[in-house]
Amino acid sequence: MPKTILLTLALLGSAFAQPTPDSQLTVDGQKVKLTQVYAYATEGFFDKSKDDTVVHLTDRAVPAVQVADTHALRKMAEDGKLSFVQETINAAGQIVNYTIGHRAFKALPSGGSTEHVFEGKRAGANISGKVFMRSPGKFFGTTFDYTAAFTSPVQPKK
Repeated sequence: MPKTILLTLALLGSAFAQPTPDSQLTVDGQKVKLTQVYAYATEGFFDKSKDDTVVHLTDRAVPAVQVADTHALRKMAEDGKLSFVQETINAAGQIVNYTIGHRAFKALPSGGSTEHVFEGKRAGANISGKVFMRSPGKFFGTTFDYTAAFTSPVQPKK
């Protein structure tokens, strides 16, 4: 099967993957249901010899060309057009980076923290599990928390 067909199938598959119904992001007490999940492989954040997996959990569909565009996602969140949780998960199953997108933030919280947890696995071309925070976070006075369970195909590294 040609690579372009496989890539198209991967993109279509990710468009239909959905988190479980109780997946949500809470920002300053406002609950946002996370209804979509997208995942793609990328070069390892700390270990370049192993791929990391970036998982986006969003409150609405995101065009395929914007899924891996961090600047576009941030802009959409700042404009109130998207709420999201982005996790970068290394080969050992640790979250090594996160970003929370919501219009309530003046600047989006991001970075690394042991408060953000992934329980699950990446097996072949799929990732499944649960992401959550051990306790609610606070960023410049804005509180946030999330939990989401999901299964998604992983788009190959470009």
